[in-house]
Amino acid sequence: MEGLERVRARFTVDLHPSKLANAAEGVRAHLSSLLLRYNEDLEGVVMSYANERVLTKTACIHPYFPYARLEVTAEVVLFRPRPGIRLVGIVNKAGADYLGLLVLGCINVAVAADAIRAEFRPRLLEHCWASSKTAAHRLEVGGKVHFDVAAVRHHGAFLSIAGSLQEPSTGAEGFAKLAKRPEGGKKQQQQQPDKQQQGQQQQQPQQQQQSGKKNKKKRQSEAAAAAQQQAPPAAQQQQQQQQAATPAPAAGAKDKKRKDKKRKDKKRKAEAAAAADDAAGAPTAAAAANSGGSAEPKKKKKRKEGKA
Repeated sequence: MEGLERVRARFTVDLHPSKLANAAEGVRAHLSSLLLRYNEDLEGVVMSYANERVLTKTACIHPYFPYARLEVTAEVVLFRPRPGIRLVGIVNKAGADYLGLLVLGCINVAVAADAIRAEFRPRLLEHCWASSKTAAHRLEVGGKVHFDVAAVRHHGAFLSIAGSLQEPSTGAEGFAKLAKRPEGGKKQQQQQPDKQQQGQQQQQPQQQQQSGKKNKKKRQSEAAAAAQQQAPPAAQQQQQQQQAATPAPAAGAKDKKRKDKKRKDKKRKAEAAAAADDAAGAPTAAAAANSGGSAEPKKKKKRKEGKA
């Protein structure tokens, strides 16, 4: 049946002091308490266990409780239903708006009325759902029904399943077409690896081309670096001279601009001084004209007075 898995699981068992005389028996009692309950660590319902083995050689005692802690491994059969798989259950209830089933004799399954095909109608007096297309096709109490898992719910240690009978291949034993699903599944599983192989084969040439281009670029860069290292000393000196000479024109141009700027500044200052002298000399000339003389004799007199 789909959903059943066999795994090797590891458990931590805290043994009561009364079980220490026979630790193996205490371990089996603990594992038995986990049966038919949902285990969150294992993500499934523990259906059975076998080949249990104690790994701890020297047990540690709990600091607050008088229990000895042991590490144990065992082969466990887990029931891990998932949406989409097909299961077989036995009808135990037939209501007006649902159908109840049991899977593996202990897991409850509920199939709501809206999850049952329209061809089925409830017959409460006969405790079944009967098909309007085929009179012999009945979902009756005690009969086996093939259904699809629609949802899985777990509440603490208990698990419940929501089923669906919408697919035409689902239904009562003898009318369901369960045998065709695994074959289709195998074909799909075989086709998927083939597609994966084809995709890998197509990707390999592309990856090889990309790696070839990268290697080619790497070789070219290495060759250029080697050529520069192997260049003759004269060429290296010439390159160094060119590199040293390149900033010189820029420096000469800057100096020339500075000199031109200084000349222009000097010229402007000289022109400004000349203009100021002209402006100062104009009033003296006018005064001399009015007095009938010139300004030069007065200067001479002042000089003579200074000498005296």
